[in-house]
Amino acid sequence: MPTGIPFIIGNELAERYSFYGMKGLLVVFMTKYLLDASGARAPMSEPEAIETYHQFTAAVYATPFLGALISDIWFGKYKTILSVSLLYCIGHLALALDETRTGLMIGLFCIAFGAGGIKPCVSARRTNTCSSAPTAGSTSRSTSARSLRC
Repeated sequence: MPTGIPFIIGNELAERYSFYGMKGLLVVFMTKYLLDASGARAPMSEPEAIETYHQFTAAVYATPFLGALISDIWFGKYKTILSVSLLYCIGHLALALDETRTGLMIGLFCIAFGAGGIKPCVSARRTNTCSSAPTAGSTSRSTSARSLRC
């Protein structure tokens, strides 16, 4: 097994567990437990919470383009994964420590951009751990005649 596989599996499991776990509770949190700056309950209405939920989801799936650019132009895959994973953790920390709308927006912003940086880089890193090699008995150089050797 290539040495990068445990890193990739661990990163993917942590990212998916934290993302989908938080996302599953997000609307409930926004409609029942959100506080104002003084600590009094100030929940969102259900339509507002659902709109915020969908905007967050759209941001998560739109930001991988930015993550790929950051990785390709400046940092490389490994440093991008490390830095955006920290941003991702800061987002979850903001959600855990600040139960106001400000904390919610800071947390969701950090998580959206963290996920956007993780998604393209981990997928690319996954493909780099396996090398393309000709199959036994194959003399063709075409891609279809190659198999992945992990």
